Amino acid sequence: MGPEFEKAINELSLRMRMIRAIQEDNAPSGALSERESLILQLLGERGQMTVSQIAEAWPNVSESTISMTITKLWRKLGLVSKTISPENQRITLVELTGKGKKELEIILAQRNERLKALFDSIHMTDDERQVLISICQRGVKMLDQFLSPEAKL
Repeated sequence: MGPEFEKAINELSLRMRMIRAIQEDNAPSGALSERESLILQLLGERGQMTVSQIAEAWPNVSESTISMTITKLWRKLGLVSKTISPENQRITLVELTGKGKKELEIILAQRNERLKALFDSIHMTDDERQVLISICQRGVKMLDQFLSPEAKL
């Protein structure tokens, strides 16, 4: 990777994590946890999923922990719905409710606002922006392969 590139990535990562920590400290009580937000975003991208499919996204977290998080999103917050699969009654299907879709829109809008402010302040050219988009897309593809259930961890 090279020491200059590694240093730049580590410095940027540190500052982004510091900003996220500050924002979490300033978040109103009752704000969604990172896992809750990620579950909403996963459902927003992929649509209806089973609890097992959602749990597969977190190989180091037990399915029961994911199930409890989903239950909170469903019962206490009304952000997801849970239904029994008509084909197999042992399977619970989870999807965003209208309220969940609105909450996800807010989360993504806030994230996009922060990233836009960052990239606007560093004055990226159109060519630089296209290179960054391409790199991000390749990174997403590689990480999806790594996170797939078939990948060996």
